[in-house]
Amino acid sequence: MSPLSFVARPVKDLADAVLLPFKALWVVGLTGFINYATYNGHWWFKWVAFGMAIAVLAAWARAAKTLLLLALVGFVGWKIYQRYGATARQRFDDWVARTQPQTAQVLQALRRPEAPAPGSTG
Repeated sequence: MSPLSFVARPVKDLADAVLLPFKALWVVGLTGFINYATYNGHWWFKWVAFGMAIAVLAAWARAAKTLLLLALVGFVGWKIYQRYGATARQRFDDWVARTQPQTAQVLQALRRPEAPAPGSTG
């Protein structure tokens, strides 16, 4: 299992939830046409449709699990930021100012909105 699969798997799950119904329609339509063209008294393509429906439902379940997990992680992160955000940021800024004064100036410059340069239209 590659380390990137931890990141790529949720994206694949969400993509499958969107794309698999269209693939299922194509496969069921194609097998339905083949069954119609070679009809011998038995409509077998209904089993293909049944299997594809199960695959689509499983893809939707994986996507729902992924979205629920993302919502949970976002909610926990938001609560942690509410609880510790401003205080932790201030403690970090104080630590940087104490230990590395030049880095503190860089952080201030990055956090401060840049004023437009003289003569520029912006």
